[in-house]
Amino acid sequence: MESVNKRVIIISLILALFTTVLVYLYIKGATTKPEVVEYINVYVAAKTMSAKYEVKDDDVKQVRVTRDYLNPNAVLNKADIVGKRLADRIIAGEQILKERLVEDNNLNLSYNIKEGMRAVSVNVNEQVEVANLLEPGDYVDIIASFPFEKQDIGPNSIIEAAKSQIVIQNLKVLALGQYTGKEEEKKGNTEAQLPKTVTLEASPKDSEKLVFVSEFASIRMALRRVDDDKIIPTEGTLKDDVLSDRGVIVVPKQ
Repeated sequence: MESVNKRVIIISLILALFTTVLVYLYIKGATTKPEVVEYINVYVAAKTMSAKYEVKDDDVKQVRVTRDYLNPNAVLNKADIVGKRLADRIIAGEQILKERLVEDNNLNLSYNIKEGMRAVSVNVNEQVEVANLLEPGDYVDIIASFPFEKQDIGPNSIIEAAKSQIVIQNLKVLALGQYTGKEEEKKGNTEAQLPKTVTLEASPKDSEKLVFVSEFASIRMALRRVDDDKIIPTEGTLKDDVLSDRGVIVVPKQ
């Protein structure tokens, strides 16, 4: 009988302990705060954009994502996105990442050409290139000098006197050789190096003129003053405009 009572007591203690554990777990579960999910605002592409595209204000939109979904390289400030160019194609809905944007100091020459314009390079020497004093961002006029020419066409001879004239005005200097104005491009250069070419920004028509005079005439570049963009028509200069006929003797043919 005594052993039966002991078993009853032991079972009662076990049940009491089990009940206590259940009550503890219930109370703990009821008082534990639910896990807080942190949301962060991030910018994504509102549409698919190609490489080299300049991002506009309405090309991006803000969405909320959990921290787990946030890319660590995502750009969180809209001002750091709008106006920048894209290094690669971005799909609609994709987070805008820092490495997908091209910094201003990393833009290559094609980014710096105005819409509708072209970049044309011409060979130069120190005399043509204003004594190596040009800098990217300067503006120049192109002076072309054409030699005396005589053409016999049928019974007539067409004579064109030697002439110098400003043929193109207000062209922007984009590059001197490989130098486009970036400070890092000057590293290692202890002195100014004379470039072999100068690259100018010109309209399609002026590009044709520039190539023509560089092929069939001798040219000079005339540096313009800062902020001077006036176009001044000229008729060109002949020998008679420079010299008088003093000392000229007309001798009949023998």
